[in-house]
Amino acid sequence: MYDRRAMPHASLQRYSGQMLVAVPGTRGLRAGHAVPGAHLCADGGRATAGFGEVTLGIDRELFRAVVGSFPTGVTIVTTMGPDGVPRGLTSNAVCAVSLDPPLLLFCLDKRSASLPAILESKAFVVNFLAAGRGDLATRFASPNVDKFAGTRWEGAAIAAGAPVLVDDNVAHAECSLWQAHEAGDHYILIGHIESASSNGGPPLMYLRRTYAAWPDSKPAPRDEDIHG
Repeated sequence: MYDRRAMPHASLQRYSGQMLVAVPGTRGLRAGHAVPGAHLCADGGRATAGFGEVTLGIDRELFRAVVGSFPTGVTIVTTMGPDGVPRGLTSNAVCAVSLDPPLLLFCLDKRSASLPAILESKAFVVNFLAAGRGDLATRFASPNVDKFAGTRWEGAAIAAGAPVLVDDNVAHAECSLWQAHEAGDHYILIGHIESASSNGGPPLMYLRRTYAAWPDSKPAPRDEDIHG
């Protein structure tokens, strides 16, 4: 849904050092962080010399197009249910959080069948998939299938038996659930990495609904050079 406000160009200039954002639960506007004020239309609109329109909010299609422009790795997050049946799902919403203590997060839809098992067991494994495992990722992204059929796995002793996909990953992290935060229609689940391995090899990548292997490229700067 779009919340539109038309205001004189002079008003845009007056607020050019601030960003106008929607106030949750209202249809009002308030000042936020600094961005150019003449480029605030989510639907491609632009302020003119006469009147400019400020468009707030984006629809699902645009949201997916924007975040889908960011290439990511692909993971399968697994856990063990209280009934002894393994659960798993495909996720590219995975991010490192902290080095000390070692924390990572992933985001999980509140409707996911794996969510209750993760919250109950308080443990999960993040399997970072190797190149060529696009079919496996698609299977784990699909509901109502036997996701683990034909896939060799070993239970992680530290992560309450959550499956480690030993033939299909370039790395894995065995995690205890550190924190869980509600965020819109998802949970942000932060895991403390208790054990891990890195096997090397090219990872599976994902961009705009397409899988690919990581291409050969020049080495990136070291972490300390990037973060200072």
